[in-house]
Amino acid sequence: MISRSEGQDDLTREIFADFQYVRPETEPKEFKPWHKPRKQFVRREQLSALLLRLYESRQSGDPLRYLGLPGTDLIDLRYLYDQVCRSDDRSLLFLGFNTDAQPGNPAHDQLNVSLHEVRKLPNVDEQSVVLHDDFRRIGNPRSIAWDHTRRLGPFDIVNIDLCDGLGSEPPHDDGSIYRALAQLTAFQARNPNPWLLLVSTRIGAQMFDAEAEQRLFSRFRENVKNCEGFAEACKQLLESDARSIEPATCSKTDLLIVMPTAIGKWLSALAQSSPPDRVELASAHGYRINPVSAQEDLVTLAFRFHPVITAPPDPLSPTAVTYVDECESAKAILKRAARRLDVDAILEKQPDLDEELTRETERLLKSARYDVADYRAWLRT
Repeated sequence: MISRSEGQDDLTREIFADFQYVRPETEPKEFKPWHKPRKQFVRREQLSALLLRLYESRQSGDPLRYLGLPGTDLIDLRYLYDQVCRSDDRSLLFLGFNTDAQPGNPAHDQLNVSLHEVRKLPNVDEQSVVLHDDFRRIGNPRSIAWDHTRRLGPFDIVNIDLCDGLGSEPPHDDGSIYRALAQLTAFQARNPNPWLLLVSTRIGAQMFDAEAEQRLFSRFRENVKNCEGFAEACKQLLESDARSIEPATCSKTDLLIVMPTAIGKWLSALAQSSPPDRVELASAHGYRINPVSAQEDLVTLAFRFHPVITAPPDPLSPTAVTYVDECESAKAILKRAARRLDVDAILEKQPDLDEELTRETERLLKSARYDVADYRAWLRT
């Protein structure tokens, strides 16, 4: 005999169906170049460390709001949840963009499984989502990307890990990365708390669109010409003469200082909306994508934005008030860029640290359903 409650359950399933999650079968997962321990060094010493410092003056109940370009494994989100959210009982809300994991693509199933695993963790906001969309569409105020950004932000961290490079696109394209970052930076001005922007980008000869490269260099030259003490600081740090430096002729060493400084100056200019932000380069890490490169050819730049409390313009004042000393900010960015950490060199000199990071990476990969039995053999090859 069927009880009344059982009959009601059967009727409910017939009408509404059973929505119990069933994990789809997915293809075996292969290790990728970004699974090396050096990426975990950046994740630990830059991403997590700077966020934890950001929250030292915040309430434990304040959520971690994250916007980024996660891969299908959501490794960064898994790590930040463990390091920043789990210990402080802090909630996590994330918005991601992934153009590879389109429906019908094997990566789509992998991403869906990862999303289910991360979203079921305690204190992960149910609104958290990864869109099958391009981050660049944030620059279009009529796009789904912008609508989600506006509803879920402002964010505590924006993590833009670019495959090609920040300067690889022409600057006049309305659908460019520059337009998206300009729109996002203006939106982030609503954040009453300091926030982080991490940009991972390739740096080297022929890695920039020619017009974008010249525009960035022009911002650097403005400081050389107009800022007291900036040319002197360049003389101490650069091999070339800062007054005549050109992207085509400067050394790789100088390029790794000049371009991060120019990017920082551009971001600082974007942040001078209302209310303005003071921008500092909190840290710079680099490593080699091309194994035979004499210099690092990928850098991860962590910029910290500090809201500046401002009064409205005074109509009786004969001169405008300057809230951010642009020259002092530029000199600080230049010096921090010159103190960039070479992650490859650090791990080569510290095998114990390399082993520690290898174990951490193995744990993260295992949590994302990788068979780590062959991980160390893969590293050796």
